[in-house]
Amino acid sequence: MTANLATDPDPSTPPQSNGELSLPSRPPMSLVAVREVVLRYRGPALRASPVRSPNDAVQLAQRIVHDDSKEHFLALYLDGRHCPIGHGVVSVGTATASLVHPREVYQAAVLLGSVAVVVLHNHPSGNESPSVEDREVTKRLADAGRLLGIPLLDSIVFTRSGLFESLRDQHPDAFASPASLPSLA
Repeated sequence: MTANLATDPDPSTPPQSNGELSLPSRPPMSLVAVREVVLRYRGPALRASPVRSPNDAVQLAQRIVHDDSKEHFLALYLDGRHCPIGHGVVSVGTATASLVHPREVYQAAVLLGSVAVVVLHNHPSGNESPSVEDREVTKRLADAGRLLGIPLLDSIVFTRSGLFESLRDQHPDAFASPASLPSLA
């Protein structure tokens, strides 16, 4: 016996049928939920050109973050040519911090079929230098990406004025060796 979660309030009630196979009028709720998650992370069209540098990623992030009084942690989900196929605001924090877990970053990456991820967050203070916590989060995300086969290409801290720092450029020890991980360049 199968139940259509979208239309059957009680899965234990057998469906009324004349012996022919019939399709539900609406998709099951689980499919609707997956579709909504994918649409949420795809967001508006980003652009067709590849993200080739930290500067390209920052330009996209600045189009997404409109309220820079709080930290916004973003993920850009890339295809094999490093073209964005989606983005997500993973976390909105306070003026000095935001909470990030690899689960939230990589769930959308898996659903979108992303080949690589770039994460960014703003520093409302105007200081683009990454904190100790920024480096720790980057290491956890890079480790999770290696485990899933969806590499973290870069983690970037940016400011309203356009200043940014690439953790890959400044702290390459947090990432896989350059030979095993494609870069943004």
